[in-house]
Parts: sequence; C-alpha cells; structure tokens
Amino acid sequence: MNPTQLAPDRIRKGERTRTRILGAAADVLARKGYAAATLTEIAAVAKMQAGSLYYHFDSKDAIVEEVLRVGIDHARDAIRSALSAAGDDASGHGRLMAAVVAYVTAITIDSDFTQANIRCFEESPEDTRENLAVPLREFVNGWVRLIESGQRDGSLRNDVEARIIARMTIAAMNSVVGWWRHDGELNIDGVARMFASTMVDGLSGNA
Repeated sequence: MNPTQLAPDRIRKGERTRTRILGAAADVLARKGYAAATLTEIAAVAKMQAGSLYYHFDSKDAIVEEVLRVGIDHARDAIRSALSAAGDDASGHGRLMAAVVAYVTAITIDSDFTQANIRCFEESPEDTRENLAVPLREFVNGWVRLIESGQRDGSLRNDVEARIIARMTIAAMNSVVGWWRHDGELNIDGVARMFASTMVDGLSGNA
C-alpha cells in the first residue's frame, strides 16, 4: 500500500487520540481543578502513558487551554440550540429564560468541558486567559445582546445596564457548579428552571 494512502487513517487516529486526551483532561480538571490536575492522571484516564501526551500537546497548559476553549464552545452551542428551539418569534424574556436553562444544564450535567472551564479559568496561567479573551468576550457579548433584545421589545426592564446584568447573571449561574451535586436530592432541570424564573422574572418588563 502506498504510504500516502495511510496518511488519512493516521490523521484520523491522531484526531481520535487527541479527542480522548481532551476528554480525559476535562474530566480531571472538572473534578480537581488546575493545580491538582497532573499529566499522569490525565494519561491514566485516557489509558495512555504520560509521555505519549507530548506527541499531541506541548505541555499541560496547552491541554488546559484547549479544554477551556472547548468548554466555551460547548456552552455557546447549548445556548444556540436552545434559542433555535425557542424560535425567532419568542420574546426577549422567553429567549433569555431558554438560554439560562440551557447554560445551567450545560455546566452541570452536559459537559465536563464547561465545568472545567468554570473551575479552572481563574486558576490557569495568565497566557492562557489572554489567549481565551476573545472567545470569552464574545460569549459575554452574546448574553448582552439577549438582554438588549428583551429591552427593545419591552419584555425586559430597560432601566438596567445590560452588560452589568449579563455579567451578574453569568457569575450567578457559574456558582451552581460549586454546590449542586449529581447524587443530591435536587433535580438539575428543576434547579435550572427555578434559577431562570428567579433571575429573568426579576428583569421582566412588568417587574
């Protein structure tokens, strides 16, 4: 067989291995945080030798940065899906409710990547945070646009600064990761909807 014919298979295998490493890293980072996560444990979860990680990533920080980037993407995709399901005819209030439920669900049960992002972002090196500044800023801007849309259609109060409310809402939602437990009595769907109702109804144009 011509060596060039093997290249696509090798590429696909490399991509699968890289994906496995990132999934393992997300699991470890979500559970232990940046400082306590080790390449040895990441490799063990990925069922690899620690030294093999360097064929795919230059360092622990390179793995962490990619995990955090994927976490932002997962959260954004969950919100987009929820907004698509809500439809363009939904009010700004309804769309913000849908986005809050989707995000709270994403950061608790849907993705280790989103949990790792929340737990590790502030712990990660300054270079990592700087490299993620653009996607993170766009993520925040998405929430700002949602709130401003509701302010324009009258379904959300217009006497509050959208950017401040967006940051407050994100911070409050992220806090759920710190106290909600998979084996606890609280169902996350109920928690997400209660959270959305409490936060968003407080911004209602009728409030």
